[in-house]
Amino acid sequence: MHLVVQRNTPLSDGEAARIGALFQAVEGCRIHDGGLRYTLAAAASREAIHELGRKHGLDTAVIESFRRLSDFKLMVFDMDSTLINIECIDELADLVGRKREVARLTEQAMQSGAVDYDTSLRMRTRLLAGLPVDTFESLYAERVRITPGAPALIAAARQAGLRTAIVSGGFDYFTGRVRAELGLDADLSNHLEVKDGRLTGELLGTLINADVKAGHVARMCRELGVPTSDAIVVGDGANDLKMMALAGLSVGYRPKPVVRATVNVVIDQLGLDSLLNVLGASSAGPDRR
Repeated sequence: MHLVVQRNTPLSDGEAARIGALFQAVEGCRIHDGGLRYTLAAAASREAIHELGRKHGLDTAVIESFRRLSDFKLMVFDMDSTLINIECIDELADLVGRKREVARLTEQAMQSGAVDYDTSLRMRTRLLAGLPVDTFESLYAERVRITPGAPALIAAARQAGLRTAIVSGGFDYFTGRVRAELGLDADLSNHLEVKDGRLTGELLGTLINADVKAGHVARMCRELGVPTSDAIVVGDGANDLKMMALAGLSVGYRPKPVVRATVNVVIDQLGLDSLLNVLGASSAGPDRR
């Protein structure tokens, strides 16, 4: 088992040695951009490793065998709080004075999955009834910010020949805008019903929940003629777990605890493009620890 650690400030030689001891590594070396790669002496749970990394301000990646970016064929992203900085439904609710109520329901659904996602989403969207759709454009312009490192990661994935997609429980107005802005190949998300220029509070078509997300990832892999182990999936919440479980590499960006416990890669400190260092985690030289 291998471990890659990264931080938003350089790691000294002394820190590299201490980190190696902390994770009971048998050997280590530096990788690109100042990260460290270790071989672990014994198997350990992802949850334990990521938690130890969190306590010491480190981003951690637990890898059985290294694969480069070009070894994969598909990269799939959740959108809200992953590719962008906000939960769109919470910000839409703010426009009708219901943000606190909707944000609480969002948190309950995404933190643990204990609240039924379909029921929670329908409850939240119904609170948006009456909102004019012409407010979407100003909300996007004023509140949506692309996650640091996302453009560089997606550009690298496309250059390496991967198909890229957003698979989100969010809304198609926003996934379409983000897809176009970042140059992804496809997006799948929920569609809000509109009558007379205002939201009715209802959803049209298939509700995009965890099962549908996973099914769509599997379908894209079939279309590409590859196993789901050739997919990378990036997300943050409980609704992403099933599609992450299919992937050859699962990545949690600022993940909720239920996600942190299971993923290969946790990114807490750095931008999404730090994943490129994990995917090219070969030694930068003979500086072994």
